[in-house]
Amino acid sequence: MTEEFNRVRLDSSVTNRLQMLQQNTGMTPNYLARVGLCYSLGEPRPPNPEEYNTEGKAINRFTLLGEHDALYMALVRKRMLNEERDPDEELYDYFLAHLNRGVDTLSGRVTDLTDFEELIPDELKSRE
Repeated sequence: MTEEFNRVRLDSSVTNRLQMLQQNTGMTPNYLARVGLCYSLGEPRPPNPEEYNTEGKAINRFTLLGEHDALYMALVRKRMLNEERDPDEELYDYFLAHLNRGVDTLSGRVTDLTDFEELIPDELKSRE
């Protein structure tokens, strides 16, 4: 890992939502969080880091992002640069805000595994 932080601490309510998503889908929290992160990065408006606390579950970053850590971090950094934010100063807060917002959004849209299909943009779905 090339960035400064090795652990992240989620928002307390997001931690609860992540547990509910795990129960409803059978997916592990790290995979759910990855989907949430990507979903949030695809949203047009930037997340607000001040909307989330850091009183929830602590997760090791390598467990969270796995062998694709560099890819996920590059996506976050690119998004920050596009929004004229400084990755050297704000990376942790911005990453965490996307992660929290993404899981929060997923919890309102996913009740079981079949709901993930609805998250896929129509242009990416196979047409038979």
